[in-house]
Amino acid sequence: MNENQNYNDDNVKVREGMYTNCPDKRSFWRTLLTGLMTFLGAFCAFYVVADWHYKRMIAPPFIPHSKMEKMMKKDMYMMNKMMKKEGIYSRNAAHVIHLEQNDNAYKIFIDLRAFDNNENNVQVTTNGNVLTINGRSVKKSKNNEQIAEFQQNYLFGNNVKLSDLTKTTNGNYYIVTIPTGNPSEDEEDID
Repeated sequence: MNENQNYNDDNVKVREGMYTNCPDKRSFWRTLLTGLMTFLGAFCAFYVVADWHYKRMIAPPFIPHSKMEKMMKKDMYMMNKMMKKEGIYSRNAAHVIHLEQNDNAYKIFIDLRAFDNNENNVQVTTNGNVLTINGRSVKKSKNNEQIAEFQQNYLFGNNVKLSDLTKTTNGNYYIVTIPTGNPSEDEEDID
């Protein structure tokens, strides 16, 4: 019996000695594949949870998808309708102010109908050779209030006398008259 015990101890020592010097190649691949599978599992779990939350944010509760699609189409239709209406206003804005040039003056015609037929809603200011026209109108209705503001700038040459401009009202038009002259004539008047 003692002989069997000695034989087993020697066998164990020999086996331990065989494996201590060579590394286990399978442990590297096992670690690499375990890490890769953990990463893929975490990625899939994140994707599923993110997809659930995304779908929950978009779809209101208790509303079927067909009804939601109809609501979205209605919203798109209303937005298109508003954009077309806005385009009409911008095209009409070009007809609010009209500039004409004569031999001795520039005339700017401002349609007051766009500004509630009130010349106080239109301001004409000068800064150097720049003429600025500001207009504002407020339209109130039962449910809302619409405010429209308009600004247009004109840059004139040295032959324009912005300090001598005149403003008059004729019917629905506010007329700004800016006299012109030669710069050489102005210099002769100064001497």
